Formats: sequence, C-alpha cells, structure tokens
Amino acid sequence: MFVNARFAESVKMSEDRRVNRSSLAFAALVAASTVAISADAALTRTGTPQVAFHASGPAGMRIDGTTHDLNLSESGSNIVMAVPLANLTTGISLRDHHMRDKYLQIGSYPNAVLTVDRGALHLPAGDGSASGTAQGTMTIHGRTKNVSVRYAVIRGGGALRVSGSTNLDIRDFGIDVPTYLGITVKPDITVEAQFTATE
Repeated sequence: MFVNARFAESVKMSEDRRVNRSSLAFAALVAASTVAISADAALTRTGTPQVAFHASGPAGMRIDGTTHDLNLSESGSNIVMAVPLANLTTGISLRDHHMRDKYLQIGSYPNAVLTVDRGALHLPAGDGSASGTAQGTMTIHGRTKNVSVRYAVIRGGGALRVSGSTNLDIRDFGIDVPTYLGITVKPDITVEAQFTATE
C-alpha cells in the first residue's frame, strides 16, 4: 500500500511538471506572438509632416520647395509614402505655377510615391534610435525608378520620429530640366521628409 501510494504521488508530480512545462511553453508562445504582432503593427502618421526638395543653379542659385502633405500607408510588406504635389511651393507663385503645370504636370501625375520594404528598415525595438540606408522605388511623373534612401528613426513616448532623404536626377523621370528667367536649374535634386508615426 505504501509503495503504491508513493508511486501514485510520483506519477502525480510528474504530471504536474508536464502541465507546468506546457503552461510555460504556451505562455512563451503567446509572448512571442505578441512581439511579432507588435513588430508588424501598421504605422499611422501623426502630426504635421515636412517634405522638401532642394535644387541649385549657376552662381549659387538655390531653389527650395516645401509641402506639409504626406500620406503614410502599408501595402503587403511595403511602407508607402505618397506626397501630393498640388501644394508644393517655392515661395514664388509664378515659378510654382510653371513647376506644377509645365514640369511636374500634376494634372496627370498628382503624387510622388516612395515605396520601401518594411523588412529593409531597422526600427528600434524600444526607446532609442536607429539609422541606415534602404533601397526602394520612387514614382514621379508616371515613371518608377530604384532609389537609395538614407533614414533615421527615434522611438520615444510611444511615437516614431522619422527623417529620410534621397538624391534624384529629374531626367530619370522624364521631367525636362527647368529653366526660369533664362537660368537653367541643375537636374540633380535632394528630397527630404520628416514625420511622426505610431504603431
């Protein structure tokens, strides 16, 4: 009887250990799933973004265009940043009119769109910062080209502060080299963007 009781107690302890191990394994699986979901959580833009392009010409001429329009979305594994061009301004209304209608032709091509695979971006897991270079595609004026994007991300207070830039040659997108008041602008431009997002 005593031997049988000891055997039964041993069996019960073994079963309890198996249950505990199973519970721990299940808890670990849930935790891992939560981390994975968090890592893939959709990004939502908040606040007011800042998008700018910088162009130059002879004798130190510089043209800076800015807009506060930027739409952030996700398509499959890609992060998509679309910039409506209708409100892009350079500070001179006649130049803005020529830029939008003659060169960018926004009536037919209203947006500039940058697409980057989310897996190519290194986002900080907790509060902190990360930076790097990612490959993506830029669509402007109805043409899509591969681009290299330099980016930096700061995570803090439940938000991601993102900044990025890329260099473009407008001729790659079928855009004529602009001439303004007899001055020809260089075709190489830098595009920069800053925005805040939450997951």
